[in-house]
Amino acid sequence: MLHSILKTYFSLVDSFPRRSTGVTPSWTPPPSGWIKINCDAALNDAGSAIACVARNDKADIVRWEARRIHLCSPLVAEALALDMTIKMAVQANWRYICLVSDSKVVIEALQDRSSVSPWSVSSILDNCKLNVCNFTAYAFVFSPRAANFLAHNLARWCLHFCTSSQGLLSLPPSVCSDTEEWFV
Repeated sequence: MLHSILKTYFSLVDSFPRRSTGVTPSWTPPPSGWIKINCDAALNDAGSAIACVARNDKADIVRWEARRIHLCSPLVAEALALDMTIKMAVQANWRYICLVSDSKVVIEALQDRSSVSPWSVSSILDNCKLNVCNFTAYAFVFSPRAANFLAHNLARWCLHFCTSSQGLLSLPPSVCSDTEEWFV
């Protein structure tokens, strides 16, 4: 029931007309008791990396993950990032989750706004839909890159410095920015 209420709420919010305010979007904390997990992918000619960062309502980083994956399309990498994010949240046994990505195609497919998922990611997104049943309440939210910098920076860092699919052992401070893109 709570999921259907949240789904209705988010669809109403998304339907409001938007005006440009000249203000750059930024990361905002989730409601009290929720975990907000931003995810992203990074690609270059040599491979791909995915990352996710979970924060609580006080904006504290409570968990993160980043790893190299096989070279794939940006859409597949974004879908794999969200799949990793959901699996991390299930493993952590979190119940109230806000799942955020800057991939509008992936988010809209998961919000049931797209009747058919792109075939290249349909099995990944089906897996995501199956795994969110472990949560008491969840929301899939699209966020522009400017409000997703930490996950984006972590994916880019991993793309350049992770040597395997094991990911990073510690979170580099130079990557931890909500307002600036990290460059090599």
